[in-house]
Amino acid sequence: MSVKKMLAHTLIASAVLASPLIPATKWSVEAKAVQKQPVQKTNWSVNGTVMPISSTTVSGGNWIVSAPELSKLLGATYSYDKKTKTYKMTKKGTVVQVKVHDKVAAVNGKKVTMNVAPKLINNVLYVPAVAVVQAFGGQLQTNASPILLSTNGSVKATKTAVSIDGQAAQLHAITVGQKTLYSLSDLAKAFGVAINVDGKSKTITLSGKGKKATFLLHQPGSSVVKVNGNFYADLHGTVTKLGGEIEKGATLFIATNGFLKGLNFNPQWLSNEYVIVTNENDEPVSKVVHIPSRKVIATIASGDLSLSPDKKKGAYVDDNGQLFIVDLATKKATALGTDDDVKVELTWAPDGSSIYFFKGNNSDVIASMNVQTGEVTKIVDDKVKYKSDLRLSADGTKLIYIAAKEAKANYTDESKTEIDTIDTTGTEPQLYVVDLTSQQKTPTAVTTDTNNKTFSFFAGDAIVYLSANPDDENELPALKAIVGGQERNMATTMNITYVATKGNIVFVLVEEKNGSYSIYRATAPQAQWTRIFNTKTTITAIAPSPFGNEIAVTIPTDEGEKIAVLINNKLIDITK
Repeated sequence: MSVKKMLAHTLIASAVLASPLIPATKWSVEAKAVQKQPVQKTNWSVNGTVMPISSTTVSGGNWIVSAPELSKLLGATYSYDKKTKTYKMTKKGTVVQVKVHDKVAAVNGKKVTMNVAPKLINNVLYVPAVAVVQAFGGQLQTNASPILLSTNGSVKATKTAVSIDGQAAQLHAITVGQKTLYSLSDLAKAFGVAINVDGKSKTITLSGKGKKATFLLHQPGSSVVKVNGNFYADLHGTVTKLGGEIEKGATLFIATNGFLKGLNFNPQWLSNEYVIVTNENDEPVSKVVHIPSRKVIATIASGDLSLSPDKKKGAYVDDNGQLFIVDLATKKATALGTDDDVKVELTWAPDGSSIYFFKGNNSDVIASMNVQTGEVTKIVDDKVKYKSDLRLSADGTKLIYIAAKEAKANYTDESKTEIDTIDTTGTEPQLYVVDLTSQQKTPTAVTTDTNNKTFSFFAGDAIVYLSANPDDENELPALKAIVGGQERNMATTMNITYVATKGNIVFVLVEEKNGSYSIYRATAPQAQWTRIFNTKTTITAIAPSPFGNEIAVTIPTDEGEKIAVLINNKLIDITK
């Protein structure tokens, strides 16, 4: 009899011979062997996870299973009516009623002929699995190994679009109800490893390139199933065993080497595809990360790296005060000069010929070092301690910094053993400008108020900085711009927490009243702000790309800070 005729005559009972995934297969030889065996626990793949079910086969290789166990798996109630000798299974408006030795069942009152009749074995009702499962909206796939049972929905062959290390790919898969299992052969190829099947030990091993993942077949808890000669397994478990990670989104992103973890901050752009971040676990280092693949392609043995204007070199200072230049292509570091004094806030000249920095334990000197000769030149040595925010103009002719003079102590005696009063007049932090083209290079204060000052930058012809009243925590900080010696407000009504610039464009990070975070931009010194992004995710820092519209952001997590990149108005994690 043809499959179509069987469907017409036996309705859902013939579904086992006409699966939408696998063509019909004769099991007569195996069935005869099984029929001679008592009922036992058989491992089935239920919704993608292998578990034991009390079952056996009867004439024609048809599976019958424990009705109480099947009811529990289906989420149905199970009961027996002694008067009518009818067994009933009920789930969300679907009622299936059967009797022992009767092939005719009632599904919601409608008579349906099953492929085999229910049997009572050891006082437990066993029902034909195919008919009952399909009556409740599921499907049984008997010629899979182990047998596939979907309690909700059919078993289908599919292809899933994914991104593997940034490259678009498709993985063969099967859906079992709400669960999707993925081709182990496809995943082995994606990870560049070999797949080996050991029938004796019933194991599958994926190995190579220092990676290894072993899976057990037909074992409770396993997700592995064989269909049409191909093996499928849970995606997350497989990827994790192979040392990779998955990022959910519109398209699943699979990072075959996983994501960079730990405390990650200070993203700096090397190109439109690469960023270098400070990674701090035991010792701070710099990691070069390829954005599309999330792969770490290089490690520099310093976490405080200052990039050259051409992004080909980096500068850092070791614990002994020695300045090094590292070639980012070869990763070779070379000591520059012999000066071993403390150096902080390394800042390259725009032409890459020299590096400026604060010098000394108290950051009281501004100096530069010639990149070719290592010669150190003092620029400002006014004994004012704890200078900060060193910046150079785009043409390299001016530098700015923030400094505050020390308070003056008045003593009660000439030996200065006891302080009488402390005079803090004039100790408020001020913004200073140094003209590097002048012979004297005398610092000139361009601010005079008592507010705290942070985030000072050159932005085109303007100098911008964030001003905050130290005596009023409720007063919002103000972003100010200085042009031609005149100061003006750029923003006074936003709770600005971070400032960055790109040319004459100013970017600000704002904590909104509703607790969300926004990024705004404006052209200095104008105050026409445009909001370019808003998120409920907490952001602590921003770094606009000089190569495009992307913005790297720093996000706090329970494990430390991570880096994400804002691309097409979406935050994409680069580290974890």
